[in-house]
Amino acid sequence: MVQPQPDGPMQWDMPGEEIGGTLRVPPELASNEVVTRLLGDNQQLREALQRSNLALRQRCEEMEGWQQRTRGEREFLSCRFQEARALVERLAQENHSLQSLVNGSAPSSTHCCSSSQTEELQARQVRSRPLDGPQAVNVSDEAAQHRSEAQHSSDCSSLAKLTEQLQATQGRYRDLEEKLDYLQKSSAQRDRTEALLKQKDKDCAQLAKDCEALKSQATSLLGELNERQSCLEKSEHERKMLDEKLCSKMKALQVAEREQEQQRKQHHVAMDKLLLQTQSLETALKTERHVVTEEKKKLTQLQHAYTCLFRDYDTKLKSEGGDLCSRLEEAERALALKQDLIDKLKEEVEQQKGSLETVPVLTAQAEIYKADFLAEREAREKLNQKKEELQDQLTQALTEIDRLKQEATSRARIEQMKLRHLEDFPTRTPHIPPPQAFNTVPPAPSFRHQGLAPLGDQGGAAGAEELPDLCCPKCQYQAPDMDTLQIHVMDCIQ
Repeated sequence: MVQPQPDGPMQWDMPGEEIGGTLRVPPELASNEVVTRLLGDNQQLREALQRSNLALRQRCEEMEGWQQRTRGEREFLSCRFQEARALVERLAQENHSLQSLVNGSAPSSTHCCSSSQTEELQARQVRSRPLDGPQAVNVSDEAAQHRSEAQHSSDCSSLAKLTEQLQATQGRYRDLEEKLDYLQKSSAQRDRTEALLKQKDKDCAQLAKDCEALKSQATSLLGELNERQSCLEKSEHERKMLDEKLCSKMKALQVAEREQEQQRKQHHVAMDKLLLQTQSLETALKTERHVVTEEKKKLTQLQHAYTCLFRDYDTKLKSEGGDLCSRLEEAERALALKQDLIDKLKEEVEQQKGSLETVPVLTAQAEIYKADFLAEREAREKLNQKKEELQDQLTQALTEIDRLKQEATSRARIEQMKLRHLEDFPTRTPHIPPPQAFNTVPPAPSFRHQGLAPLGDQGGAAGAEELPDLCCPKCQYQAPDMDTLQIHVMDCIQ
């Protein structure tokens, strides 16, 4: 048997050293493809021989165990065969003797058949242990006479079983012989393989010198392998980080999906609420339409009431126009009275000229009167201007009233024509003037403020614009108004 070569791949040694089983390749043959291919084939053959040796060892061990088992089985079967042969001979003798006994004792045969099973057990126990004395021999003889038929039938069945076992054993023996032939052939094949392996070893011995050049390549490859290993570790670390990020993203995605599901549920609930709201709004719209119809009816009633109010407003506007005219006449009367007062003051000035002592006082008073006169004249001019403005506004208001009256008459005619063609009302409604408040012009502010102000107030406004020096020329008394100044001057002179 060929012994297996050392396990593992070829050992690479330092240059100059050589160990059994290693191959040295010269540097000039290190890059040769044929050499590398032969080295690979040699290594593969070594591995194949190692595997075949291990398989042959296992098969040999199995064969030895199988041979031992077959020897034991053969010995056991031969012993059993001899025992069976002796038993058959003994049973034949007992059968012959029992047949003679059966002819003489027919009634006892039924009893023997009924108790054959128990007697067989007793007979086996008797055969298994040694007999003690003559008493045991007598008992066994008596029992043998009664169970002869039962033992004969049981012996026949056991003989048939033994013959079957013998045939099966012979078949297994033939199978084992075939396996033995196969193993002998495989051992011959293994011898041929060992011879081929020796030839390959010789070839590999020639290539052992080329292995030294491969050592440098192996070291460089180891360096590259270390670099690749470090890169692999880095990439593995990056992969772990990416896996962690992926896990976190997946968790975030699951959370987002849950939130989206919750939002979807909330949207469904909101949609249901909105549907309910639309239904409620539709009902509210129906009620609102009903309310609108009621409001239209009320609007017609309000329009009728509005026409009545407009009629009252027209009458009130006419009355206010009359009041304005009366107040204008009163303002003219007040202006005439003021002119009379000015004339009287002029006469008093002429009377005061006679007093020589009072000349400077009178001159000052005259200057005061002159300033007052100028102020009165300016106020009169402003009053005339305001009067003209009021007259213009009055004419405009009258023209507007005439225009509104014309529009009211035209609208009344149109309403009468519409009422003739209406079929909803069975009777003709009384004529109601159309609402003219939308087209009326409100009274001007001059009617409210300028025209209604009294004449004295207007004069005071003019005086406020040009404040005269109300001071006594003798004692320098500051008077609040012209009347008090005149009274004070008269008293101061006297």
